[in-house]
Parts: sequence; C-alpha cells; structure tokens
Amino acid sequence: MRPTDPEDDTIVAPVADPEKPRSWWRRVLLAAVFAMGFGTAAILLLFTLAARDLPRIESLADYRPKQATVVYGKDGQVVARFATERRTVVGYERLPEIIIDAVVAAEDSEFFDHQGVDYAGILRCFVKNTVSGRKVCGGSTITQQMVKTFLLSSKKTYTRKLKELILAKRVEESLSKKDILYLYLNQINYGRAYGIQEASQVYFGKDVEELTVAEAALLTGLPQSPARLDPFVFPERALKRRAYVLGQLLRLRKIDQATYDEAIAQPVSLDYRTADSPLDSNTYYAAHVKRTLIEQFGEALAVDGGLRVYTGLDPRLQRVAEEEVRAGVLSLDKRQGYRGPLFHLELDHSSELLERLEARRSTLAPSLAELRGAEEGTKFQPVIFDLTRAVPDRGTSPELDVLVERARFLRFRLEETYAGVVVEVDDREKRAVVSLGGTRVELPLRTGMSWARKLNLFSMTRAPRLPSEVLERGDVVLVRGTTLQSVKGGAEKVIGVLEQTPKAEAALVAIDPTTREVRSMVGGFGVGAGTFNRATQASRQAGSTFKPFLYAAALDGGSFTPVSTCLDVPHVYRDPWTGRSWKPKNYDGKFDGEITLREALTRSKNLCSVWLIHRLGVEPVIEMAQRLGIRSPMPKTDTLSLGSGDVNVLEMSNAYATLAARGVYGEPIFIRRVLGPKGEVLFEANSPLKQVLRPEIAYQVTSLLQSVVEDGTAQAVQRLERPIAGKTGTTNESRNAWFAGFAPTLATVVWVGFDDNQPLGPGETGGRAAIPIWLGFMEKALEGQPVQDFEAPSAIVFALIDPKNGRLALPSQPGARQEPFIAGTEPTELSTTEKPPDRFGLDDYER
Repeated sequence: MRPTDPEDDTIVAPVADPEKPRSWWRRVLLAAVFAMGFGTAAILLLFTLAARDLPRIESLADYRPKQATVVYGKDGQVVARFATERRTVVGYERLPEIIIDAVVAAEDSEFFDHQGVDYAGILRCFVKNTVSGRKVCGGSTITQQMVKTFLLSSKKTYTRKLKELILAKRVEESLSKKDILYLYLNQINYGRAYGIQEASQVYFGKDVEELTVAEAALLTGLPQSPARLDPFVFPERALKRRAYVLGQLLRLRKIDQATYDEAIAQPVSLDYRTADSPLDSNTYYAAHVKRTLIEQFGEALAVDGGLRVYTGLDPRLQRVAEEEVRAGVLSLDKRQGYRGPLFHLELDHSSELLERLEARRSTLAPSLAELRGAEEGTKFQPVIFDLTRAVPDRGTSPELDVLVERARFLRFRLEETYAGVVVEVDDREKRAVVSLGGTRVELPLRTGMSWARKLNLFSMTRAPRLPSEVLERGDVVLVRGTTLQSVKGGAEKVIGVLEQTPKAEAALVAIDPTTREVRSMVGGFGVGAGTFNRATQASRQAGSTFKPFLYAAALDGGSFTPVSTCLDVPHVYRDPWTGRSWKPKNYDGKFDGEITLREALTRSKNLCSVWLIHRLGVEPVIEMAQRLGIRSPMPKTDTLSLGSGDVNVLEMSNAYATLAARGVYGEPIFIRRVLGPKGEVLFEANSPLKQVLRPEIAYQVTSLLQSVVEDGTAQAVQRLERPIAGKTGTTNESRNAWFAGFAPTLATVVWVGFDDNQPLGPGETGGRAAIPIWLGFMEKALEGQPVQDFEAPSAIVFALIDPKNGRLALPSQPGARQEPFIAGTEPTELSTTEKPPDRFGLDDYER
C-alpha cells in the first residue's frame, strides 16, 4: 500500500485487496470438503455398523430350505404333510427358459447387467413414487428380493434396506446369476405355495417344465402381491398382472407378437382340485399327530424339520369315518328342524346383489369354463356363484360390496352344497327356486323341504304344508342339487334339497384291539386341523355304555355269573357317598322284578345296575374301569352305575378294545415311529401289553354285549351279519347319545351331542343317533374280511340254560340258550321251577 501524507487532504479511493476474495472461496471450499469428508465418514460408519452383524453370504450356497414333515399311514401311504412353507425344490436345469425370461421381465429387466443393485432403477422408482404420492414401483432387484427372503426380516426400515444393498453386492460377488435365480425361484412366496415347482402344481396341476407361456406369465407375476393377485379369489387382478408380464416379454423381445396374442387370449385354466387344499392334512387324526409332535419335539422340528412319522392310521377307514359322521349328523340335524336362512336380504338388495354377481360371473365364466379336474363326460357344469363364505358375522348386517367380493365362482356339480338366493316361492306349485347365477335349483316341497319343520328340541313339530312356511324371497340358503330333469327345448333343470349346517356334533374312534393302533379318528362334523377335537378333548357322561365295566367288576368278583339275578323294581336309595336319597328309573319306565344279569344288560335296566353297585360298592367298579382303560376321574357315587362319569371317546374306545382283546390292555397308539431328517430314530412306540382282566371274564362280558345286539337296544347292528358285541348309551334328556361296539378285529365308539350339552331332541337315543354312524362305518371297515367269532378261552365251559331262572335246561326246552361259565361255576339243578336258584339275598332286600 502507498503511505499517506498527513498534509494532503485529498480523498484517495480505497484499493481492493486481491487476497480477500481468495480467502472467502477458500473457506467455502474447505467447508465443502469438510462436509463431504464428514458425510463420507458418516456413510462409511453407517455402512460399517449395518454390515457388522450381517449373516454370512456363504450360507446361501449351501441351500437348506425348510423341509416338510411327512406322515405315513399304516401301509406306508402319505396321509399328511406339515410345514410352514409348502415347497418342492427343483434344480436350475429343470427351469424352462420361459420361466427365466418371465421372472426377469416381471421383476428385474436389468438383472443380467447389474451387480446386485440397480441404482438407476432405485432413482427412477423414487421419482415415480414422489410424483404420484404413493408407491407405484419398488426398485428392488431379484438379488435384493432373494437376500430379503433368506437373510433379513420383512420389516420395512431404512436400516434393513441398507443391509439389503450390502448383502446384494456380496451375493453377486459370491454366487453366479444362475445360482441366484435358482435360489429365488425355489424360495419366493407365490401365495398358496413357495417355490415355482410347488406353485405350478397348486395352481395348474402340472410340473414347472410343462407350463405354457400364459401360465408362466401368471405365476411369475404373483410374488409382487400374492394375496391380492390370487387367481382363485381375484382372477381379474391376476389376468391384469399377467398381461403386464406378457407385455414386458414382448417389449424385451423374449416372445414374438404371435405368441403374445395367443397367450393374452388364453383363459385362466386353474386346477380347482387344489384351490382349498390346506398345507396340512385336514383330518382330526393328522391334527392330533401334529399336536403330539409339537409337544414332544417342539414346533420347529415337528413342522419344518423333515421328520418321517409312521402312524396307525388307515386312510380308507379315515375317509369312511368322516363320511359317516357327516351323514349321521346331517340326518340328525334334519330331524331336529329348520333354523332358518343363513341371512336375509330385502328384495331390492337381493336383486342388486344378483345383478352384480351375474356381471362378475359373466366376466369370469369364459376363463372358468375350462377348469381342470372336471368330471369326464359331464356336460352340465355351468359356472355359478357360491355365497357360503360370504355369510356375515352374527349380529352384523350383510353389505353388498362384501358379499360380492367374498363370493366364490366355480363349476356346478351335483351333490355339492352351495349358498344361493331364493328368487321364487310358489305355494300353488309347492316349490321354491334358488339362484346360483349360472343355474337355478328347484326345491319341491315334498322331496326338498319336507324335513324343514320349525325347530324344537323338546317335541316333534309338524312338517311344512307350504313352501312359504319355510322360505321367502331374499333368503340366502344352502341347497344341494340331486338330479337333472329335462325340460322343453332340450334344456335341463336342477332338482335339489334344502340344506343347513348342523349345530350338533359327533366323534368316532376306531382301534385295532390287537396292536392298539388307532385306525381312524373324527373329532367333529367339520374339518379337524386346528379345531376342537371332541374325541380327545371333550368329556361327556357315558350313560349306559359304562355298564359293561360294572358287570365286569361283578363277574370278576366271583359271586356272580351271567345268569345270576338282580332286582328290577322301583326303590328309593340313600347314596352312602353323598348322603342324598334318589329314586332311579328305567328308560321305558317299566319294571320286571327278578331278572338275570344277561337280560338286565341286554335291556339296559337301570335299576339292576344301581342294585348291583350297591352290592359291589363303588371302588371296585372304578378300579375295573381304570384297569380297562378309563383315565378320567370317576365320581364316587351310586349314579356311576348309570354312567354319570365323564369320559372321552378315545378312552372309551380303548376300554372296549381291552374287552375285545380278551382282557389285554395297551395304550392307544397314534404314532408308531418317528425318524429324523437323516433317518435316525427319534421315537418308537413301546407300550407293553398287559393282561388286566382274566380272559374268561372278558369273554363273559363280551357274550353279554352280544345279547344287546341280538335281542336288545342294538338290534340294528345285526345287519352286519357277523358276531358283534356292543352297548348303547343315552344320558338324561338325550343330551349324549353313544354306541360302543366291537368285532374281534376292530373296536369303535361313536358319540353324538351338542357342544353346549343341550338335548338332542325327542327319541334321540344311542340307538337312533349313534348306531347309524357306527353301523355305516363298520360295514365298510369290515367289508371283505372273513366272518370271525369271539374265541372262548379254555377256562370257559358252556351249559344249556333256561333264561327265565338260570337253571340247566333240557335240549327240547323252548328259549334255552348256551351260557358261558368259568369251569366250576355252572349250575347243576334242572329247570323245574320258576324260582331263581340263587337269590343272593334278594329275599331280604327291602322293596
């Protein structure tokens, strides 16, 4: 700078310092560099922290997916599979080129060009999502999706996204593109299945190699949103997504225009046989096995550990049991009366619903018309709607939008049950008509609605005389088409019956007496997986099915034989256990005085049972029931003689199996053996068989039970035309109906009742409600087996007895029968008087 003169007052303009601008820019530059450095360090630190606990990439190369536990029946048939993910792994060599092209086109068109992360794609999606104000694309590559599926949680956070980017880069460095596609296509969720092979089977009933271009496009589009695009539920959405994938294939020149045109015009030809099939078998037996495995091995190993489980289940008998339980409960339900429609719609609402359902049905009908799995040679299979799954919750009003969305559209089949809308009620023609969209079901009053009496569980009401007493227009009801009837012009109409879902329940257990393996088990009317099992989890009063244990205790004590007498007369008892007085009565209200034990059990005489337990005491009876297999606690009261104790169907069946096995007890066996994924034995059933009742006593009780079938309350069972022993049981007010019976090779018990223990209705005894189920099952279970009698032990001798007094009878005496006795206990006097020979203190008994 120039020095200033103090005498010079000239104003001199300041001169700019050339160093100042450079100093300012230097500071800005330094700040920017510092910020960039700090940001870079922060990003590096963030990446370091995110990458610190990431799983090893090498684990992907050693692919170990969750493996299903497979359950086998008694002859080695696969009867159930347990897994959280339904998957079948296939090698890359089995994946057709169209699948590779389609998945790349649908999910990541730059897959073969990027190194795991498509930064341009992420930026592109960020802009699109920002502009639209919502998420319209994702930007994740196939590698990122595979990483997220294998190694990361599905929780959406910035940290997880950062980890996903890091892992995607590492995967690309460790694995080839083929390896990544192999893992992705075997692991990804397709909604009803995991992996492309299982998805091919579930949706189309074919292997992945057999998929068409249209099918490949549909499947590879599903992972974007498997539930929302489910073609079984939302076929229109699936078609729209398929069209997008086909458009991508055309744009990327993976298919030509002709192939595109052909594929885009194809209907969705789904395999409806698997539409509703669960991952697990839906039987109560399978559910019980699964529950047992989880209790023993834990859920992870039991469900996804690749176990091989060998059971005593006979799949044929299981199907028969389910069919007979269903038929028996439906028959009972119709005897009880009609509870009314599923729900009711006002006429304007029902008309609007039908219009909207028809519009949707018409749209779907072309694609549904070629459903796989249809019966060969069946022409009449129109596409219909079914509202069974659209029934609103109790106490809520039906909403049309919800009804339309929840409606199923499927091909009509005779003998299947569907929910439709009542559109006509004609009292003059005595018929009603129910619309299912593609067809109508006509319900004649006489053959289709005559059962629909007004519901009354305490008395029988009259049958309806007019259809309007049962139905009105706008009712949504269940119907079942039974026959096709020709009408003018060559058309056909469906004749059917009104149905309803039963409220009553039933349970059945069948056990092989020799091996103690449970051959079949049904725990209720509906499906069994995850539901309450009435065969094992419900305890109900046994009623007269408990009486054989009382009689076994009497015979085992040595003071009674099958022809010893008891007293069938009214009497007021003072229960020594409770201190209360009570006056039991027989079911029919009749009394026959002194009768033999055989006649008393044959005719299920309650008073004789009470008389007998007074002679024996309660403790020996409880002890006998426990020896035979009853594990539930029994009441220490005289009412036990009438079956007041609560039991479950499984233990009752096993106790009767002990009688069938000539007094040999064994624990009921569901699971025989369990093998681990490497074939190692994890469990082997080793329940020793034990003689708990002398064979001769078991034979005598069996003989008494044969009389129940031959001359007593179970005579309907004679239809089997083979030796059968069994006992009916009916508790107070018909709240529980039982039949327990056995052949030498199979012991089966059936229970029928309500979950809330309300009465079954007038006349609903074990003989009416339970025997039809038992009989239908045993007819098919024993079909083709040789007729086999119960073999008498060597200690048993037979004597011709007069059933009126228990004395020896002459061969010419009418009504005489051969009675089994333990050698040395048979009578020696001839029948010359009506007086019973052995009164056992009856003369002193207070009447």
